[in-house]
Amino acid sequence: MHGKSTAVLEMDYSIVDFLTLCETPYPNDFQEPYAVVVLLEKDLVLIDLAQNGYPIFENPYPLSIHESPVTCCEYFADCPVDLIPALYSVGARQKRQGYSKKEWPINGGNWGLGAQSYPEIIITGHADGSLKFWDASAITLQVLYKLKTSKVFEKSRNKDERPNTDIVDEDPYAIQIISWCPESRMLCIAGVSAHVIIYRFSKQEVVTEVIPMLEVRLLYEINDVETPEGEQAPPLPTPGGGSNPQPIPPQSHPSTSSSSSDGLRDNVPCLKVKNSPLKQSPGYQTELVIQLVWVGGEPPQQITSLAVNSSYGLVVFGNCNGIAMVDYLQKAVLLNLGTIELYGSNDPYRREPRSPRKSRQPSGGKKKRKENPEL
Repeated sequence: MHGKSTAVLEMDYSIVDFLTLCETPYPNDFQEPYAVVVLLEKDLVLIDLAQNGYPIFENPYPLSIHESPVTCCEYFADCPVDLIPALYSVGARQKRQGYSKKEWPINGGNWGLGAQSYPEIIITGHADGSLKFWDASAITLQVLYKLKTSKVFEKSRNKDERPNTDIVDEDPYAIQIISWCPESRMLCIAGVSAHVIIYRFSKQEVVTEVIPMLEVRLLYEINDVETPEGEQAPPLPTPGGGSNPQPIPPQSHPSTSSSSSDGLRDNVPCLKVKNSPLKQSPGYQTELVIQLVWVGGEPPQQITSLAVNSSYGLVVFGNCNGIAMVDYLQKAVLLNLGTIELYGSNDPYRREPRSPRKSRQPSGGKKKRKENPEL
């Protein structure tokens, strides 16, 4: 009321109550509020009145688990003892913008200890493409580290600039599946835009000039190809994409063109990976980006299964069309099988099942065993 300007602060939720914080607890002393505590319906906010712009204090309590809607969750028990300190060390170094430089002004009470003695970690995937690692060993969840998976993709202002995200109406970076190895700390996630990102943990900051990327065609069409002699050859599936050598694909889907002859999109991923150098902070850093591409003018199906094996450097993922195995160390597709190959009758070595018992034939009134010359 005595200043030259008036600041209006808008809250995310309805206000339940508020309280001013002063240096003196006595009401008859000179009151000089330095913060305002605002209790909202779903949050608790402290506003710093001593700094320009009135920033809020960083909340040390995990009230923001739904800062972005949770889309998937994984629980890990009996983790290595050095895992939680490692995640906390890189999480504490993350720069948080827009918060007050002062510490949380409210204190008091005793911090309880959990009943279990083994480390527990919960990983939540969110709609905005972020991952949060939580320490679940204590009574309450404590956030350790936050990872933004959308940093490797080009961001667009509107949907018109993202013509390939027809499979997603909104939240194109939402995380669907999490696969994590606590021993090796290798992390793999699958997103709603048919993309897979593999991360490696490092305590050193690096600058990645070119983000490793691999495009995979996970859609098969069984076609009969005429041999030069006029005989029918075995069916040929479409190959898995990538930079590794590929067999000859069916003529209906050329693997070298970005669009088919009728103008439909083909061999184009749903999201565009950044082509500029990427600065990666200590923590989880991008090892490889795998994207399923459009085939025959149809968008790729969302990934429904995912597994990472750090001992062999392999990642396996699949959807309703098939399954693919990728070597993330060599950045190459090792196996690409369609569902029709897994469950179809196209195996040339298939044999009809028969009983392994020895055959018996009657001879007159007596039964005589027939010797099997193959045994």
